[in-house]
Amino acid sequence: MTAPAGWQKGSFRGAKFVTEGHEESGGRRLVSHEFPQANTPVLEDLGKKAGSFSITCHIIGDGYPADADALRDALLKDGVGTLIHPWYGSMQVGVDNYSRTDSAGADGGMAVFSISFLESGLPAVPSPTADTGAIAKDLANSSAEQAKASFAKGFSVTGVTAFVEDAASRLVSSAAIATSVRVALLGGVGPTLRLFQANLGAIGAGALVRDAVGLGLATVNLIQSVSAIGSPFGLIGAFTALLGFGGELEPIGGDTPARDLQRANQAAYVQLVNAAAAAELVRAIADADFASYQDATATRDSAAELLDQLALRQADLHDDAGAAIYDALRRAMIADVTARGGTLARLQDYLLLTTEPALVLAYRLYGNAAGVADDATEICARNRIGHPGFVPGGQSLQVRAHG
Repeated sequence: MTAPAGWQKGSFRGAKFVTEGHEESGGRRLVSHEFPQANTPVLEDLGKKAGSFSITCHIIGDGYPADADALRDALLKDGVGTLIHPWYGSMQVGVDNYSRTDSAGADGGMAVFSISFLESGLPAVPSPTADTGAIAKDLANSSAEQAKASFAKGFSVTGVTAFVEDAASRLVSSAAIATSVRVALLGGVGPTLRLFQANLGAIGAGALVRDAVGLGLATVNLIQSVSAIGSPFGLIGAFTALLGFGGELEPIGGDTPARDLQRANQAAYVQLVNAAAAAELVRAIADADFASYQDATATRDSAAELLDQLALRQADLHDDAGAAIYDALRRAMIADVTARGGTLARLQDYLLLTTEPALVLAYRLYGNAAGVADDATEICARNRIGHPGFVPGGQSLQVRAHG
């Protein structure tokens, strides 16, 4: 039997399970008002009800008791957590109730859970008059602080075997190199470049790896200093690349306390770099002046997908706090771009029949004599026209909708 389209492995707070089936319930919060002499009541809609998700799942095999206990502990933990719903993906939920049934069998035994989750309340969507960009930037600041605090708790080379400290030093060096490559592509000069180089020198201090607090501060400062170099669109590309840091690292083998610590340090440092880059990506997007609705939504959707993937990764690592950083950044970024993008021009395809200058095309499209030079420049840039005097005919161009 194959899994349905869109299905993925389920987990709650990183505790995995095998799904047998699921139910969803929801609706609207309606209040019925009955008035004298009126035969029909009036319904008042107070908004969407909190979603309820019921999942039947099991854990099976020789090691099932420990895995089942891990899921039970996750279900009993205070507050809300990250559910990876097999069909609906990542969501923040609370546990309403659950039941567990254990049975012996040929496969070593099995535990069957029936769990009811309730959708967690999310921050209210900013009103149309709210400064969504400022909200996103404030969240970027607080997210970086959270990432530093979490890193300081999860990273240590105190009293460890030498190879664990050496591995941590190489990891820090690789992050410095990856960040330097992005800065070189941005072409920083002057005081901003010197600021970055000073932060790069700080992170290169060999003894810093023994100070988790200092290393976290230096790494975040290094990544934040990139934001002073280049345009918002260049920075979007740079920080998008840094979100992939760690993906190229080889898995750490071995089942010893030293190897376990090496794995934990690597995961903590990769999360620090990714979270700092995610915060700066959201800041860069908030500063970007998009030329069109399509440009805005394409950037929004691409960034949202990357942030969601990182949230899923942290949830699989039992790091609800790390997953929540990416979820919050994703929601703030989506709210910001959606609010600003609604007033932007839409694009349309335009078939140019004969070759002509960009100025002629721009005036015919928009009839704006005062701004015809800017319009022509935008047409050439958007369609990568080599020479503004000769826009090739017989091809479809992308231009702002008009009229």
